This record gives sequence, structure tokens and C-alpha cells, in this order.
Amino acid sequence: MANTKTQQETKGTKKRISVALQGGGSHGAYTWGVLDALLEDDRIDIEGVAGTSAGGMNATATAMGLLRNGNQGAREYLTRLWHKIGESSKTSPIKPNPIKKLVKDFDISSNPMFIMMQYMSSFLSPYQLNPMNTHPLQKVVRELFDFNALAESTDPKLFLCATHVATGKLKIFSGKELSEEAVLASACVPTLFQAREIDGEFYWDGGFIGNPPIYPLIYNCETPDILVIQIRRVHDPKMPYTSHEISNRLGEITQNACLTREMRSIHFITQLIDNGTIPAGKLKRLHMHMIRDDAFFGSIDRASGFCADPDFLDYLFQAGRRMGREWLRENFDKIGKETTAEIEHDFI
Repeated sequence: MANTKTQQETKGTKKRISVALQGGGSHGAYTWGVLDALLEDDRIDIEGVAGTSAGGMNATATAMGLLRNGNQGAREYLTRLWHKIGESSKTSPIKPNPIKKLVKDFDISSNPMFIMMQYMSSFLSPYQLNPMNTHPLQKVVRELFDFNALAESTDPKLFLCATHVATGKLKIFSGKELSEEAVLASACVPTLFQAREIDGEFYWDGGFIGNPPIYPLIYNCETPDILVIQIRRVHDPKMPYTSHEISNRLGEITQNACLTREMRSIHFITQLIDNGTIPAGKLKRLHMHMIRDDAFFGSIDRASGFCADPDFLDYLFQAGRRMGREWLRENFDKIGKETTAEIEHDFI
């Protein structure tokens, strides 16, 4: 049965928010930790969830769990998702150095199999490297999620972002369009996997065009409070010099570019509403919130997004939980009242 709580029923007892979840490979386990901390607090009620790539996986698990058993159900589904991902990685040759793991160093950039994968994918396409079009998460998605139930749900609402290959436009899958293929399309890295075909159209990972998408939550959810969980670092004071450092920094900048533009637009519209240029009531005034930890993600290599070692996933989870609980302590009372994201500092 779908969660049928109305905005009125939660008013006064809970703070209702929507969440937008950024992608970033196994770094999405950090988002799992943040969500676990938020969902542990029974005062938080999630109306809608949007995500890209790993954020799409987290979004689907959150929506599925909320549908089944509220906040506790969402925590359970997220845990099951990441435990299955960790289990499936145990046979992978791309592992962190066991000695370095003792000091929480999960860097895999020097792993021979990772280097070979990077080298091979630079001149061979996934149609050559992966002719059977296998996706390591397909079995997990199939086992965990009931897409018939998700397609019928209006509370919570789920939105998955992919890139339409032919047009380069953002594609949002929601409602009746939700499916196993939609989730896999959102997480389809084009250098590793063949494009996913849905109704005769082809899709790649949504991280190129909406990471994460915010506008579906603006248009389709009642709550004006939107929380973005960002796992791609914004600020890095260190100048990159090596090819690896330059590649890492370029990846961070490009994967944040779409979010930066969308946050700038939201800030601009909010200013027009506040100064009276746009009459009150014509557009929804949003309260934007942000959870991001540049210091933490600066301490781990971006390449570790390809590492699904269970110990690394737990390390990310614990870091995310700490940040989620800290954010709640500092900002819970401001939900429904004001923007807490530092938009001018981070995006303008």
C-alpha cells in the first residue's frame, strides 16, 4: 500500500522535504549514510526523491522503502541495496591495497586491473568490451524493487535522471515510466556499458545533464523545502598538476556544472520574488538546503568511486551518517522557514 499521508496530516508534527541525490559511483554509499541519519529522525517526512546514477539507486531504494514501511522501511531498503552491492564486489579484482585499508586508504588508482580497465576503455567501446551488455547492478535492481508499485505511487514521488543519447537532453523517468531499465539507464556510464534502450530510444548516465535534477521536485511536490545531497566536491584549493589530478578535478567540475546552473537559476528567481519583481504567489518560493563535505571527499581519491569493497562502503556510510546527524542538529528548526544552503558562496 502506498503511503497516503497528506501534507496536512504531517503539518505540525513533521518537517516535510524533498531530496535530490547526486551520482558518483560507490561514493553513493555516503549518501546512504546521510539518508539513514535523516530517516532515523521520525520528524522528517520525505515527499519526493530525485536522483542520478548512484543517486538514482539511492532514490529508488528510498522510495521503495517509504512505500513499504515508512522511514524505517527506507532505511532497510537502502541497507539491503548497499550490502548487495558490497557482496557482488567480492569477486572483483579491483580492490584497495589490504595494507593501506588498515589506515582507511581505499585508493585504487594504482590497482593493475583498474589501470588496465582505464586503458582498455580509452580505445575500445563497451560494444567491444562488454558485448553481452551486462550490468553488475541489474540483478540487484531486479531483486529489490517492485516497479509496478513504484509506478502507482504518488507519495512518495520518484524521479530518475538519464541522458537521451540522440538529443543530449535530460530525460526524467517517473510514474508509469519507472522500470528496471530506467534505473540502469540512469547509471549507464557510456565508457563501460552499452546505452540502455527504452521504447526505441537510447539513454546514458544522467550525470552529464542533471546531477542531480531539482526541477521535477519543484514542479511536482508541494513542499518548498528541497535538500540536495552532493557528493562531488565543489572547492579544491590545491592546484592539480599530474594527469591523474587534472582528470579528477575536471570530473568534479563537469559533474557539478548542471547543478551549479540550476542553483543559480533558483537563486535568481528567489531574488525576484523577494524584491517584488515577481508578485507573491505567482511562483513557489523555495527553501534550498545542501549537505556536502568537501573536506571528506578531498581525503579520498575520485577513482575510488569504482571501488565497492564492503569496508569502503561502510567507511563512506559512517561518514555520511555523521554529516547527516550534524546537519539535522544545526538546521532542523530552519526547515520550512528559510534557505540554509550557501548558494552565493558555492554557486554564484
